[in-house]
Amino acid sequence: MRKFFIVFAFAPLIAYADNAYRVDMGAEVRGNNLSVEPTVAGPADKALQYEMKVRREGEGRSSNSNQSGTVKLDAHGHGKLASNSVNVSPSDHYEITVRLFDAGQLVAEQTGRYP
Repeated sequence: MRKFFIVFAFAPLIAYADNAYRVDMGAEVRGNNLSVEPTVAGPADKALQYEMKVRREGEGRSSNSNQSGTVKLDAHGHGKLASNSVNVSPSDHYEITVRLFDAGQLVAEQTGRYP
């Protein structure tokens, strides 16, 4: 049930700058951790840049985790980005944003919130 809720919570926040590219956040709660394991789909053998930001807020404190890099899509147009995991506290709220760029141009973006 919890996995279903997370997928449902992220679904309405998907935004695409270019329909040729798709981002799946791959977010789920595992024990006391929120794991984010994004995958992307697009044109085969394409090299893209990405940014992933995870922001946690709660009870007078906040933290940010930022990652960026390059992903090369395989012959089928699929690729995996770096993963991220944060401890989940019932009083905290999380916002995750993944952005894909092709030669500096934004081609896909997905933002999700938990809970």
